[in-house]
Amino acid sequence: MAINPKKIVCLSGKRKSGKDYVAELLHVSIPNSVIIRISAPIKKYWSESKGLDMDKLMSDGAYKEKYRTEMIIWGEEKRAQDSGFFCRAAIEMFNGKDFPIWIVSDLRRETDLKFFRDKYSNCLTCVRISASTEARVKRGFVFSAGVDDTESENGLDHIQDWDFCFQNDGDPLLFQANLDHLIQICQNSL
Repeated sequence: MAINPKKIVCLSGKRKSGKDYVAELLHVSIPNSVIIRISAPIKKYWSESKGLDMDKLMSDGAYKEKYRTEMIIWGEEKRAQDSGFFCRAAIEMFNGKDFPIWIVSDLRRETDLKFFRDKYSNCLTCVRISASTEARVKRGFVFSAGVDDTESENGLDHIQDWDFCFQNDGDPLLFQANLDHLIQICQNSL
């Protein structure tokens, strides 16, 4: 992967806020972009070590939810040893391919934010996607102890200096305006 991408858009937000949905729409709208999922190497290593189905872990279904708490605990142990491990591993999954626009779909922790700000500050746009609990519930959110009360979901709640805040409560006009703004940020970098 390119060492110096022209633009990196890091998306952050709670479960069911729309991070993956926004990432997919950006990716479709921006040629030569790639979606980098920090969770992909977590799920890859976890599935290999446990003999699980990687594709099902990458989905948004019950299979992933069954293992989420264990993956969080294991991931935290790995991060305690090396806070940038999963960020580097996610980028390395695209080794050898050059993409000018990186869309990081799942920034969740301060260490993830620090990794990208320290290494790529000259081309970084950090986005917080917010959605009301009501909107998230309509998308299938159900509070899960050991998941929704951990750093994985709350580690960036106190951050105030986002480059862009994207409200995603279900208003289609506001959603499109926010998406268009992100697309324009990326296109201006090309």
